[in-house]
Amino acid sequence: MWRILGIVCSGLIVAACGGDSGSIDSYEAGVEAHTKVMTEMVKVLEDVTDEASANKAAAEIEELGGRLASISAQMAEIPRPDAAEVQKLAKQRRAEGMAFQERAAAQMEKLAQYPVLLEAWTRAMDTMR
Repeated sequence: MWRILGIVCSGLIVAACGGDSGSIDSYEAGVEAHTKVMTEMVKVLEDVTDEASANKAAAEIEELGGRLASISAQMAEIPRPDAAEVQKLAKQRRAEGMAFQERAAAQMEKLAQYPVLLEAWTRAMDTMR
């Protein structure tokens, strides 16, 4: 479970996490877009209560993974800010990141409980590399 949470949090940090896959015109906009999608993914997990809802959630996570892929592709075309700017953004989002980690950690057991969710989640996270 902690390994999965680590992957989630690392993905957020590396991708600088953040929202919508509309036109991303700045690194910060990409961060916001990733954060929004990742928050939606955790919300989907929060709604899982049984096998049927897990199957439905897996489909939703797959769709959200597609949005993450789009955001990541757009961010790859944008110059990455220097280390000082990335650190500044991370500092500004620290509280938000901690709140996200707590919310996500509470849901990680569901990934272990429902393999279909773990598979969908893993594919979605792989799109951020």
